[in-house]
Order: sequence, then structure tokens, then C-alpha cells
Amino acid sequence: MKTAERYLISRNSLLWLIGAQGLAIAPLLMHLPLWLFAVWVCVLVWRFQEFRGHWQMPRTLTKVVLVVVCVAGLFISFGRLLGLEPMVAMLVSALLLKLLEMQRRRDALLVVYLTFFLIGVQFLFTQALVASLYALICLWCAVSSLLSLNQPKGDHYPLRSLRLSGRLLLHSVPLMVLMFLIMPRIGSLWAVPNVSKAAKTGVSDSMSPGDFSQLSRAGGVAFRVAFDGPVPAQDQLYWRGLVFSDFDGRRWTQADPSDYFRGGPMVDWGKNSRRGEAAWRSLGQGVGRAVSYSVIMEASQQIWLYGLQLPTEFNGDVGVGFARDFRLIAKRPLSQRSQYRVTSQLDYQIEAEPLPQWRSRRELQLPDDFNPRSLDTARQWREESSTERDYIQRVLSHYRESFFYTLEPPRLGRNTVDEFLWQTQQGFCEHYASSFVVMMRAAGIPARVVAGYQGGEYNEQDNYLIVHQYDAHAWAEVWLEGEGWVRVDPTAAVAPERIRQSLGDLFTNDVEGFASLGRYRNIPFFDNLRLQWDSLNYKWHRAVMGFDREAQSNLLNRWMGGVSPLKMVLVVLGGGGLILALMSLHLWWAGRPLPKTVAQRYYARFEASLKRKGWVRLPNETAGDFAGRIDRAHSGVGESVLAFTRLFEGYEYQDKPVTREHWRQSLARVRHSLRQLKRTSTR
Repeated sequence: MKTAERYLISRNSLLWLIGAQGLAIAPLLMHLPLWLFAVWVCVLVWRFQEFRGHWQMPRTLTKVVLVVVCVAGLFISFGRLLGLEPMVAMLVSALLLKLLEMQRRRDALLVVYLTFFLIGVQFLFTQALVASLYALICLWCAVSSLLSLNQPKGDHYPLRSLRLSGRLLLHSVPLMVLMFLIMPRIGSLWAVPNVSKAAKTGVSDSMSPGDFSQLSRAGGVAFRVAFDGPVPAQDQLYWRGLVFSDFDGRRWTQADPSDYFRGGPMVDWGKNSRRGEAAWRSLGQGVGRAVSYSVIMEASQQIWLYGLQLPTEFNGDVGVGFARDFRLIAKRPLSQRSQYRVTSQLDYQIEAEPLPQWRSRRELQLPDDFNPRSLDTARQWREESSTERDYIQRVLSHYRESFFYTLEPPRLGRNTVDEFLWQTQQGFCEHYASSFVVMMRAAGIPARVVAGYQGGEYNEQDNYLIVHQYDAHAWAEVWLEGEGWVRVDPTAAVAPERIRQSLGDLFTNDVEGFASLGRYRNIPFFDNLRLQWDSLNYKWHRAVMGFDREAQSNLLNRWMGGVSPLKMVLVVLGGGGLILALMSLHLWWAGRPLPKTVAQRYYARFEASLKRKGWVRLPNETAGDFAGRIDRAHSGVGESVLAFTRLFEGYEYQDKPVTREHWRQSLARVRHSLRQLKRTSTR
């Protein structure tokens, strides 16, 4: 028996299955162990060799060993089998091994259905526009593989399945749009476990020398902001995210949350809070104009959100809370792109009343036996300064004298502040913020480090702001009597252009990769292309990914002047009926008989003339066979019939030119022969 005859799956179907499977698995490999790619290659080689007849299908023992090896490999790679990435890896492993034993159509259908499921799994990791377009391509190929399984085995045209599946997907688009717009926006019924810690991006929960300079080389987007009114000036765009109060001599970390419970709950969840508004929120007061804006955060696997200065109103789809240190946080880590709205006061006072003793101790804490020169100098300068403001200016003047702002600061040893202030004098924002806060605390002025982002890039395509990862920034806050917490940015004393411009404009070649369009922002064509692509992603999220229950309600209210059950039923029935009517019309139009050619019309007259004499062409009889049957029965008539048939076949199948006069003459000879036959039979 030939090798090809042993397969109940055609070669085209097998190729479509492998192609659809490969497209669905490819984007997941970046989240899975690399050895799964090696397993995939081995499976394909085995399948190819087995198709050629060189190898046999794996035996039961071999399959059991492969399953055990894959499960053990997953456990070694992840350290567990429960979780998002391990379960996805297990699903991919099962799909690969199923391809190895696939023989019958039933097995192939299971592989196709698993491929459909795997296409949906891609959206657990990203919902970007390019990922959605790629998923459509995967879906197209998966439907093609499903159709190929239902094609005759003798069909050797693989593109036929691709064309048919494309038409089916296009026919489903109107129904998909209707269901997207009117189906209730129901939240998730379960929570997806967080991905691994390695996937965390953006500002981390601690800060040490060099952290922000490394983050500045990341060209990704942190978040996008759309303001309801004019965009504030660049030097007012301080996106507050984290507050660091604890210092161990090298690393800054957030304060112990338990300390803040002395002043009430750590987080105020606003409308979602059962306790109502926390009393400490009154300690922050706006004294100027407010700005309102919407923020679209990229997935960071962190819980901190970003807002300008003092947020006073906030809400979002991630559960937005207001922390005791006057910053925004989410209820759960951001595992996907999320959106929230904020109203902030650009001019404000925070905790203008005297700090409690426990707070003062917290914000004056310094480790023992670290940075002795800086501590001594701070005390001396404070004694020489008449006011705290004068002392702050004295420290900032020291920065202006001989310090340099650089993305590649030298490494620092144990006494990081001493070495930076008195030896290297080269650093990034975290060096200046850290040393400044130490100098403040050494002089008895409560101070802390604030981390977040500064500035942003304005996109005129859709009037919104793009805040990149390289815009990450750290600055200081000092507590002054009667004023409360006041922002001081020592980086502005050394490199004021950093505050007036985006870091990408200052160090384009250093913060953008070679393949990034941002590296070529000085070339108008590439810069415009980059901003247009970012604008498409922004529109995609606002119009599609951000289409939540509130957006759906607003849309239906605009369309129908209010939402009621009766109106929803009418919309569903009317919209669905209209779509079905259009599809039926299309199918009728596609299946209608095509207009007859000139040859076909003359041949119909030819058949009608013969039918009146009792000669009818059989359903399975060709024109040539029909003419031959007549010629064998009546040779006198057969000559003219054969001549007309040759004329018809030459025109239809050989594109021989035939004029209407030729058709009329040939048909007239047939009719003349039939009349002659009638006269002969009458005699």
C-alpha cells in the first residue's frame, strides 16, 4: 500500500493545519520556554518523515514518555503548573503532541478547535492593534484549514479554501459589529492570575543609583493622556506615581503602610469605599485651576497609577484609589491596557498643618554611618542660612556650579551621596533627587523622594500626550512650615532643558533603539509615520478596547433617545433581520444564472428545433455526443447538425470568431434539413 493512501487527511489539509497552528503559536513563544520551539521543530520533522514513509507513527510508550518529559520541563521552567503562563505552555504542548499522532479527520478537527482557542489566548497578553490584526490572519488560516478538511480529497487547489474562508469571514462582519455594539458589557467571571515578575515594566517600587538611567533607555509607551482643555505647560507635567520615604544608604523604598494607619485608612477608594471619604483627604487643598484628563495606561503588572500634582476626582475601570501619600493606585496589578479619568489641581497645598511626630521622624530618617561628609556639610550650611528657603537655594546653587546631567553616570560605592556630591558630580535624576533629600533631612527639614514621569510628547494627530518610559523622573518634596509639601526638582537646577523638553528630544540616539522610528524623529517623514501609527493605536483603544458599559450606554442613548428592553429587542430583531436579508440577497445574486452568450442562445434555438422533431439531449450528454446520435439515426440531417455543433464548440471552447450571419446560416441549414426530413417521411 502506498504511503499517501494510509492517510485519511489530505496533504492540503495537513499543510493548512500545520500553517494555522504555527501562526497561532508564534506570538506565544515569547512568553513560553524556548525549548517548546525545539519540540515544535522535532514534531514537524517527525511528521514530515512519517508522511514520506521513512518513520512510523510514535508508539504508545513513546507518546507517554513525551508527555512526561513536557510536563517535567514545564515544572522545571516555571516552578509550578498553576498560573497563566504554565497553563498556556501546557496547552501549547498538548497541541504540538496532538499533531504528532493526528491521522483521522476527527483528530484534525480537534487540532483546529484547539487552534481557535489558542488564537483567543493571545489576547491574555496583549490587545494592541497589531496583535488584533495578526489574530485575524490566524483566524483566516484556521477557518481555511477547517474548510480544507471538508473539501474532496482530489481537490489540489489550496487557495480555494483561503478564498472561501475569506468570503465567510466578510459575511460575518456585519453580525459581529451588531453584537459588539448591543450585547451587554459583562465583566469577567473570574480573574486571570498575574504573569511573571519579569514582565513588570515602568517605575519599580524602589530606587537606587542607576535605576532611572537604565529605564530611560526603554522606548516603550508608559501611558497616553487626553486633556479636556489646553495641555498644561511642559514644566507643569509632573506625573506623580510613588513616594519613597525609607533610605538604607543606597536604596529608597516606600514607607511601611502600617505607619499610615495611625492617620486613618491607607487608601481611600472614593465611591467604592464603604467607609466614605477618608478624613486625611482634607489635608490636600487646591488653590488654583483644575485640569481634567483621561489616562490610558499600558500594562505594567504594577498597581500604581499616575496623575498630575494633587488629584481631587478620579474613577476608572481598574478600581482607582487615593493613597495616604496623595498618589493614585489601582486595586489590582495592570495586566492589560486600562483607562481612568482624573481631575487634578496644578497649584495646591498638602499637609500645611504641622506634621505629627511620627511623621516627622519618618521623613527625617537617615541610616547611621553613611555619607558623613554630606551630613556635616548640610548642618554647616543650615547654620549659615537664615531660613529654610535660603538653605534650599544654597544646595541648588551647589548643583549649578559643576554638575553634569548624563545618561551614563559612573558607578558609586557605599557612600553614594558623598561620592556623587563631592567626587563624580555626574548623574541622572535619581542621583540629584536622592542626594537633595539626604541634604534636606540632614539639616532637619522633612523631605522625601517622589517618582513618576515628567513631560510627554504631544501628538497633534489626535490632540493627546504620549508619555514614554524614558520620561521616567524623580524629584523631591520638602515640608515647609505654613506651606506643607513643596515640590523641588534639583535636576532643573543642573539641566533646565530636561524639564522644558522631552528626554527623547535631548538624547534621541541614546533612548531609542536602532530599529525604532523614534530614533529618526528628526526626519519629518518618519516622525509623522510614527505619530500616525501611535494615533491608530490610541483610537483603537478608545473606540474598541475602551468600549465599556458606560460608552455603550452613551452610544445607545444617542441613537435611540434612551434605552429600554423593548427598544433593545427591536434593535436586535431589526438589525439581525436586515443582516439576514442582505446576506440572502447576496446569495441569490451570486447564485443567479449568468446571462447566455450569443452561441448559447443560438444553441438553445437549435435544441428547440430538434425537440419538436422528438430529439432531446440527455442530461449527461455532451453537444458532440448528441449530434453524433442524430447523425447515426438520420445521416441526412446529421451533416447539418454536426456542422452547427462544430461551430458552437469552436466558439465556446476554442474562441474561434463567429459572426451572427454564420450562426443564422448554420441554423437555417439545420431547419432546412429537418423540413426535408418531414417531406421524406410524409411520402
